Amino acid sequence: MNGEAGDAAPSDVAAAIGRPLAVLLAARGLGGDEPLFALRTTLDPRDATDDHRATADLVRLGHERVYARMQEGLRLGSGRAILCFAGLPRGRAVFTGFRRFMARRPGVVPGDIVYDYDVADLFHQFAARSRRPVFYDALDLPGLDDLVGRLVVAWPRPAMIRLRPATHPDLRVVAGDSMSPS
Repeated sequence: MNGEAGDAAPSDVAAAIGRPLAVLLAARGLGGDEPLFALRTTLDPRDATDDHRATADLVRLGHERVYARMQEGLRLGSGRAILCFAGLPRGRAVFTGFRRFMARRPGVVPGDIVYDYDVADLFHQFAARSRRPVFYDALDLPGLDDLVGRLVVAWPRPAMIRLRPATHPDLRVVAGDSMSPS
């Protein structure tokens, strides 16, 4: 995919501001071989604990990755390449990683979640409220590491749709600076 209006596709975040995320991904050679998805993670209020009161706490404590691996049902499919974002105020989201998510059998929890005391409260809150808990393994993918914490996108409305194709035309790059999730 080339840039809009015949411009060369920008591979740098600053040059991509105002353009669809898909333009930035294509400039980096991503998305041509397989469909890419974007996931916006926010802390469900039912999962809040003393240590995890807001999405910003998940990111600050390094627990966003683990929390994204806990889903209600097979929302993420299995084997999908997913750009992960943490929700920010005003419909924005900051990039946290590029991962391939592999679903486990329903109810089978990865040992690194069960035995990590720092995320035990999140796990227990999620497990207590979930009707169909599905846990995922997540493998880091190359190509976007330099954008972690820098790439900020506008998330299309309604924001409650947490998983979108990365080619969604309203998923637009809005900033290239670090921003803290709320």
